[in-house]
Amino acid sequence: MSIRLLFVFCVFFVSFLDYSECSKAENKLYRDILTGYLKLARPVRYPRNVLKVHMKVFLQQILNLDGQNQIIEVNAWLKYVWMDYRLQWDPLQYDNITSIRFAGGENQIWRPDILLYNSASEDFDSSFKSNEVVYNTGEVNWIPPGIFRASCKMDITYFPFDDQVCYLKFGSWTYHGLALDLSIIAEEDEDEFSIDLSTYTPSGEWHLTKAPAVKDVKFNSCCKEPYSTVTFYMFLRRRTLFYLFNIILPSLLISIMTLMGFCLPAHDMSEKIGYQTTILLSICFFVTIVSEMTPPTSESVPLLGMFFSSLTLISSVSTAFTITVLNFRYRQVQNIHMHPLFYKVFLIWIPWLLLMKRPGVFYKKRRATVQAREEISFFDNCDDDCCPKIPEFDYSLSIDSADTLPLPPRPKPLLKKMHSVPAEHLHLDRKVGDGILKSERRPLVLTKSGNKSHSLRNRRFTQFEKYIKKCIDDAKLRKNSTYSTYSMMIITYYRQIDEMLKLLNRRLDKQRKYLFKQEDWKFAAMALDRLCLLLITILIIMCLFGMILSTPHFEP
Repeated sequence: MSIRLLFVFCVFFVSFLDYSECSKAENKLYRDILTGYLKLARPVRYPRNVLKVHMKVFLQQILNLDGQNQIIEVNAWLKYVWMDYRLQWDPLQYDNITSIRFAGGENQIWRPDILLYNSASEDFDSSFKSNEVVYNTGEVNWIPPGIFRASCKMDITYFPFDDQVCYLKFGSWTYHGLALDLSIIAEEDEDEFSIDLSTYTPSGEWHLTKAPAVKDVKFNSCCKEPYSTVTFYMFLRRRTLFYLFNIILPSLLISIMTLMGFCLPAHDMSEKIGYQTTILLSICFFVTIVSEMTPPTSESVPLLGMFFSSLTLISSVSTAFTITVLNFRYRQVQNIHMHPLFYKVFLIWIPWLLLMKRPGVFYKKRRATVQAREEISFFDNCDDDCCPKIPEFDYSLSIDSADTLPLPPRPKPLLKKMHSVPAEHLHLDRKVGDGILKSERRPLVLTKSGNKSHSLRNRRFTQFEKYIKKCIDDAKLRKNSTYSTYSMMIITYYRQIDEMLKLLNRRLDKQRKYLFKQEDWKFAAMALDRLCLLLITILIIMCLFGMILSTPHFEP
């Protein structure tokens, strides 16, 4: 047991002895270097000498590009290289030590005050204060990592098919170009300066097309000395697959559904208006989403915003057209008269343009016919097959002259054109119950109680046939006064029939004219509905093609 403890003690002592020997050389090196070292003085031998500082950016990842606040956030490493002649030593004097480290947070050696000019961080300098690595040749390497937030002015004209250019601009905060010359580290295999992308992780939203670096020297108005800066650019192209499947296509389908609203029947007012209003609200919802994605600027209007504004306008116009169609559909003939120009436009020109036809209707001829019917009477417009016949009595009956009474003169025609009305004569082949008029030519009266009115009409015809027969018999047996009385009753009866037929004819013509005008308004609404369907379809196609042609590129 004692031998084992002795062995462990010897190993520990030897290890400690080697460590102390190594630490002595390094400690001596630190003491020798820092003795008389002033961290505020530039590491140059003469005051007029220019200190050259080289830098490089190693981009790791693009974390976020905030369009609302116009800020880009990246994860990157910065590399600074400069020469400090006060930090040189001979490695042979210090056990071949070729490099040492200084704590970055304690500021033990001189370090350039290079900052990110367009920083948007709260503490402005968000880099981690890592250690500086110093080599025996006097070269100092400082690689501070950090998450950098920089302002980036965005052009959203072609959003979401846009290209953005963001940059990280570095420069000394207090040294001018004659004291500190900032330049870019050039790699051997690079033709031009650029950001190092060897460890870059691609972003799911942005595609980094190129990342050049440019050195710029400017003379400010305040000072005559030049000021050198280094700018690292990032040319970004937005990937549009997300916006295409989550915003553009759903909104486009909703807009196409606007066309289906014109396929609904016009008599369903609540469903038609509710459908168009729902589509309008859906598009407004997408407009709100797009407005939250884009920065609130008035310099330019994004392409997607213009697309949604066009869709909103189209949906609003379709809703207004729908209301107009329903207005035409439910107009009453008693309240509104159709203007002749309106009639020509909506019942002749638009149907002809849209290849619409009303079966069996020719509008201009039909309208003229309806107007002409108001000026003619019933008997002037009927023919032999549709109008009842007024009988002409045959007074030359074979009776005895002794019993013959003087016949009254033939009554004058009640109508102006009585002589043009065809008449029927009583023949001996008629039966007693047939009546004066033939049964197939008797006018029909359509009422709710059809059977009752038909029986009443038959009884009246039978009664008036008896009057006629009685009139003829009394003409043989009685005096002229009696004959005249019954004759006047028959004439009065036919006069009443004529007046009633005229009244019925006027009412039927008025009803037919009312129904036809009502159908004209309905067909005008149908023509306007079809025209709106065509116009909205053209507008949506133009809007879609306009957006496609205005798109500069498509990056999935």
